[in-house]
Amino acid sequence: MSSYIVPIKVGIIVFPIIALLITLPYMIKQYHKYGSIPLLRTFVVYSFVLYLLIAWFMVILPLPSIKEVSKYTTPWTQLVPFQGLKDIIATTNFNILDVSTYLPTLKNPCVYTVLFNFVLTIPFGVYLRYYFKRRWWEVFILSFLLSLFFEVTQISGLFGIYPRPYRLFDVDDLIVNTTGGLIGFVITPIICMILPSREELDEKAYNKGQKVSYPRRFIASLLDFILVALFTFSGIFNIKYLDPFILVYLYLLYHIICTLLLGGRTLGKFIVGIKVVGEDGKRANIYQILTRYTVKFMLYFEVFYVTLTFNVTDTFKGFGNYLVLAMYVMLLLIFLKSFIDAVRRKPLVYESMSHTKHISTIKNKYSKVDKEEKKEQSEIIKKKPMKKDAEV
Repeated sequence: MSSYIVPIKVGIIVFPIIALLITLPYMIKQYHKYGSIPLLRTFVVYSFVLYLLIAWFMVILPLPSIKEVSKYTTPWTQLVPFQGLKDIIATTNFNILDVSTYLPTLKNPCVYTVLFNFVLTIPFGVYLRYYFKRRWWEVFILSFLLSLFFEVTQISGLFGIYPRPYRLFDVDDLIVNTTGGLIGFVITPIICMILPSREELDEKAYNKGQKVSYPRRFIASLLDFILVALFTFSGIFNIKYLDPFILVYLYLLYHIICTLLLGGRTLGKFIVGIKVVGEDGKRANIYQILTRYTVKFMLYFEVFYVTLTFNVTDTFKGFGNYLVLAMYVMLLLIFLKSFIDAVRRKPLVYESMSHTKHISTIKNKYSKVDKEEKKEQSEIIKKKPMKKDAEV
């Protein structure tokens, strides 16, 4: 039984690395679809990833040495259905009327191995029904395919790493794993009694996504910066070396052009479902856009760049030191003011000066307005008289 503890520990150790790799794609997808990242939904998704990771390590760990495996002479496959049940009957003295036989039976390797394979895929069935809204026959097929993947991993010697399998391909594992997934599907309603439904998760996400959060804006800016950097160094301009701060100027130009041509959007903003508009909610004009991004550039990038590159000459050494200190203080005050405004959910300096703001472009499927509009449309269709057939 202690061999099952090692895969769990390894899964928990490796999980933060996997989580770090999938976080940006996950955030992009959630912002693009819902406009927000609710905590409970994130917990469900990441716990599913952790579960699959641990299940995978349960199948492949512990890893023996290649030299040791090359000496194995054990069979590769067990293709007789329900052979495990026959082994349990042959190796245990289980009697349902005799309680004293229960514990010895559970300690039998033939028994706890089957139970482990059964329990292994129960969470898989729960996740498929609860979060992914799969039907029973879909859970059956996906549970079978997951089990088949595990068995192929074993019979292939971890996909060719080993000269031969170091674990047995067992048809009973396919049966037990698939049954475990179906049992997970069956018991999901019991578990859902203490959890909100998937529809409730979606409604909360859509409602929250109508407000544009600063993390959402940051992801949009990050995507835009990556796109500008990739375009700049793609070879189109034949640039071998570029001052990083020149990217900022290109970034500014990119924002102004895209926002003017794409109705308040950049590519990054389009992906996360936001756009820039005037304070009245209407399309921002040229003056507002130029003011917004020019002031933003001057405050957050130009002051920072000048501060870092300012060279104090011998002539102005004394005065220059005070000037550098003043610029650092100015920079600190700018970022401090922005941080306070962000916490208090107030417009930032460049937003106030340009009279612009961000709004969400994602349609809320659960908003009362949308529901009422759909209801009115359906009533109009019902009341609309049918056209009489043309007389022949």
